Amino acid sequence: MYQKNEDISELTINCKNYDEPDGLQGIAFNENAALKTHKGELVFGGANGFNLFDPETILPDKNIPAVVLTDLQVFNKSVGIGEKLDGRIILPQAISQTDALTLKYNEDVVSFEFAALNFLHPEKNKYAYRLEGFNKGWIYTDGKTRKANYTNLDPGTYTFYVKAANSDGVWNEKAVALRVKILPPFWKTPFAYFLYVAFFTGVLWFARRLILQRARMRFEIEQQKQEALRMHELDMLKIRFFTNVSHEFRTPLSLILSPMDKIIREAKDSSQRKQLQLVHRNARRLLNLVNQLLDFRKMEVQELRLNPAQGDIIKFIKDISQSFTDIAEKKNIRFSCYATVESLLMPFDYDKLERILFNLLSNAFKFTAENGKVAVQLQMEMENNRQLLAIKVIDTGIGISREKQDRIFERFFQSDIPGSMVNQGSGIGLSITKEFVKLHNGSVWVDSEPGKGSCFTVLLPVIEMPAIKIGEEPAGTEVEPETDARPLPPEKIALNGKKPTLLIVEDNEDFLFYLKDNLREQFNILEAENGKTGWQKALGDHPDLVVADISMPEMNGIDLCKKIKRDPRTSHIPVILLTALAGEEQQIKGLETGANDYMTKPFNFEILLSRVKNILDEQSRLRKTFQKQVDVKPADISIASPDEQFIYQAMEIVEKNISNPDFSVEDMSRHLFMSRVTLYKKLLALTGKTPVEFIRSFRLKRAAQLLEKSQLTISEVAYEVGFNSPKSFSKYFKTEFNLSPSAYPAGKKKDQKTNGMS
Repeated sequence: MYQKNEDISELTINCKNYDEPDGLQGIAFNENAALKTHKGELVFGGANGFNLFDPETILPDKNIPAVVLTDLQVFNKSVGIGEKLDGRIILPQAISQTDALTLKYNEDVVSFEFAALNFLHPEKNKYAYRLEGFNKGWIYTDGKTRKANYTNLDPGTYTFYVKAANSDGVWNEKAVALRVKILPPFWKTPFAYFLYVAFFTGVLWFARRLILQRARMRFEIEQQKQEALRMHELDMLKIRFFTNVSHEFRTPLSLILSPMDKIIREAKDSSQRKQLQLVHRNARRLLNLVNQLLDFRKMEVQELRLNPAQGDIIKFIKDISQSFTDIAEKKNIRFSCYATVESLLMPFDYDKLERILFNLLSNAFKFTAENGKVAVQLQMEMENNRQLLAIKVIDTGIGISREKQDRIFERFFQSDIPGSMVNQGSGIGLSITKEFVKLHNGSVWVDSEPGKGSCFTVLLPVIEMPAIKIGEEPAGTEVEPETDARPLPPEKIALNGKKPTLLIVEDNEDFLFYLKDNLREQFNILEAENGKTGWQKALGDHPDLVVADISMPEMNGIDLCKKIKRDPRTSHIPVILLTALAGEEQQIKGLETGANDYMTKPFNFEILLSRVKNILDEQSRLRKTFQKQVDVKPADISIASPDEQFIYQAMEIVEKNISNPDFSVEDMSRHLFMSRVTLYKKLLALTGKTPVEFIRSFRLKRAAQLLEKSQLTISEVAYEVGFNSPKSFSKYFKTEFNLSPSAYPAGKKKDQKTNGMS
């Protein structure tokens, strides 16, 4: 058909297709089988007949078709009205009358069927549908496919729209709507999200609380550590203070004990000597108390070591016990010491065993009332095929309750004592005793009963015990007779025909005076109040020996010893270090500096004097050794010590200049990088010869070698070894060897022949 408008440009043509359902005889017509009647009707012929119609009477269908939903399918299965699915009704009424539909999250495969209410050629109806929230646009279909399928729909709310058009394409724009709600699973419901939020909030709160608790705990632990560290530092400061005070006590104790030893030896009146011995014993006890504080310090830092030495332990224990007789007399206590063996040789630490006995006997006398008893018993025992020495200290004192007997060896433990007793002690004596016994691989325990007394038993393993009968002397030992005879005065010490020179470096005026007063008879004394002054005097005066304290201002004894031993001008001077520090690490540190000896205050003056004498004798023997080395072979010497290195360098310099008659002492000192005075003192101290004598002796020994082994004349030899004239050479040669140069070769051969025959 066409529509005619006055404006040709607005002419429109619409086409509509008809088929057999519309009344056509078929879909094909014969060619030229067409006719238009006088009424305006059109006739078309075909194989199945003809069609006759009036175009004016054919009008489009303007009826707007209604559309309805006809079926609901879940998982491709139709859902009936009131039918239960998984225990619940989905469609309480017809789908066409339902406005909303609710499905579970697992019912996500759903289909909708629909139909248009147009019964004129219904197969030519057209449809359009969409699922709002899922489809973006309309989906078109024909009358043959009246079904919309949806799968895997996410939980949420959707709206299904569907509209239809009749066979002439007239659309019903008012679409049918069905609201579809897909329920989420439980874990996606608001309540579940609320639980999630609550859970995570709880977790965060708990984590925060835990973090705060841990931070608070760490802070408290750190506070406790800091407090413990502060307490430990405070304890260490206290211990260090008592240690330093104890070290300070040792110097005045030295000034008490050392002069007291000398006074006791020189005392003629026996009663006066007993009084002096009483003073000496109590000074020794005071020293033991000081040493006990130092031992406690060593226990804290685990520096206790055993220093065993072979000795008669029975005699040693008896001697220590004897020092308590004055306390026994004062308190009217019967004191006895007896042993089942007379003598026993074995290695033990003298100092530590003395402390063990001192602590046990001090406690026994301290807690035993007047008219009581204290006894020391020594006897041999066997245990597990081991011989043991049992040392028992028995008293009739106040005793110890059974529940406290296991704790008395703990540090700072103090048992309750009667109010009438005072000065119960520091509480560290028995703990130190136990540590000392352990060092001897022994054991200690106590048997006690309150009001009746105590028995402390110490068991020490016997490493070596020769068979000794009571009354017999041990083999290889001598019993020193107890006599009041005073020792002979020490022999005079001489070096090169004169008294040796000692440099004493000490900052304590009293101790310096004591050493000076006792050593001035045998030595020339130089003194210095600190290490700095001592170094200057050692460098300027070259003493034969230096005695130096360690703790001094300006420069301590350790640094002074290092300077002396590392400087080639003073390295030959021996050094003895004195100190109140009794630790082994201090001794090692002192000896590592090169010190020849190390003595701890307080000390016996005679021991100091003996060590000085021994060191000077050793220096004298070393000097003779150097002289022999020069005499035997000038060009061959072994190098061991700095002093030997110095001698070797001196000989090497003379060797290089042996034929130079102008080679002088100044030249030699310049090659050795020291002054002429220093060279003179050092060479004289080491070889006993002045530099001039050293050079001349070396030349003469080389001349003797040349005369013996070469064919040179006497004049040639004289000039070869640096003499200006053969006459002076002959004079000095004869003085050195008691033979003239001409007679020396024959005399040497004669001596060799005589030595060979012998």
